[in-house]
Amino acid sequence: MRRLRFMVFDRWGRYQQDLTGIAEATLSQEINSTDELDITVPVALSKGDHILWRDETWHEHVVNEQDQEHEGSQTMSYKCEGVHQWLRYDHIRLFVMTNVTAEEALTHILEQTTWEVGTVEDFGRHDLALSQTDTYKALLEIAGTWGCEIRPEITVSHGGVTKRAISLVHQRGESRGARFEYGRDIGGVEKSVLKDDVITACYGYGKTLDTETDGVKDRLWCFVEGTDEQKQRWGQPDGNGGIKHSVGMYEDANIEDADELEDATRAYMAQHSAPSVQYKVSDAMALQLRGVELGDVIQTIDREFIPELRLEARVGEMKRDVLTGDTKSATFGTIVSLLPDVLTRIYSQVTSVTPALTQAQIAANNAAQAAQEAEQKVTSIDQMLTTGALSIGGSVLSVVDGKIYLDGKELVVAE
Repeated sequence: MRRLRFMVFDRWGRYQQDLTGIAEATLSQEINSTDELDITVPVALSKGDHILWRDETWHEHVVNEQDQEHEGSQTMSYKCEGVHQWLRYDHIRLFVMTNVTAEEALTHILEQTTWEVGTVEDFGRHDLALSQTDTYKALLEIAGTWGCEIRPEITVSHGGVTKRAISLVHQRGESRGARFEYGRDIGGVEKSVLKDDVITACYGYGKTLDTETDGVKDRLWCFVEGTDEQKQRWGQPDGNGGIKHSVGMYEDANIEDADELEDATRAYMAQHSAPSVQYKVSDAMALQLRGVELGDVIQTIDREFIPELRLEARVGEMKRDVLTGDTKSATFGTIVSLLPDVLTRIYSQVTSVTPALTQAQIAANNAAQAAQEAEQKVTSIDQMLTTGALSIGGSVLSVVDGKIYLDGKELVVAE
């Protein structure tokens, strides 16, 4: 068992005690979603107490739920949340920004909190409108709008926490040399393959231009091709004994620069130049991932594909035994996780009662109109749920005859 120190502070930051005699401690994490510590100790803790502990980095979790048992000696189990999730206790009545960066949006929503802005990478500019929500949901909304991954950061001195910051990055985690192989005879692994299109070349379309061709507005466009190896494997017969590209399309009407459009199109094609695969491992198989952290890259070989598929998979969800360091379960792949993105986009529909408007436009909307729009939004979501299809930020998640589809593409799960 590793030597770890767990310190308890009350909600006001006053040191209380070190935890000893810990029976169990399990950390469950998911990118832009779950961050929970389940801990069992022979000590009474109070709701709102902060547990500060460290493995590779500092973690801070807040006691939220308690289960108590009497079996000879008093043992209590606590479910604790990542401290950044308690940003939900800060309310946002109305917040609208247009053409801003993720850093500008994050700075604004954290102004009324004790949290600081950490590292924020470049994600371009977008509009954002929030109404009657809390700061944690607003953080998720920013992550969904700009395509960020949330990384809470805790700075600690001998007296406890000295700084709490939120960083927004393209990708948390790193490559630690972990390797995983999947074959026909392997057990303890669930593999999911999304029936998405695999492409080897792609047209990209950006902003609509002022010029016209045959009465139709022109658009900024580009065409990018993958490698010859990709074309040979995932291309299409050309009818003359050869192989032609499998061509896809990417579009973003906000892109005005040709180089930016080409880069975005090439990145999109890279993500769709092989089948999307996800693996869920547990128990003995998960032990192979000891030392792997959330967001880390795993070199994966899937021998069920012929020829075998080699890909860089990312850990999107994991459960780890804190006391031993062993990974108890993990989800990784080119499909990292649908859940965080789905939740974030739902927040976009429920909390953004009005579109991204200027302050002048908002002033023109009276209370009755806002209430009517909110009622229509709720009614629309209710109808989508009852009909078995949920429109989520431009994507449609549906269930038909017991099968799950994302934008009409079936999600297949195989043992």
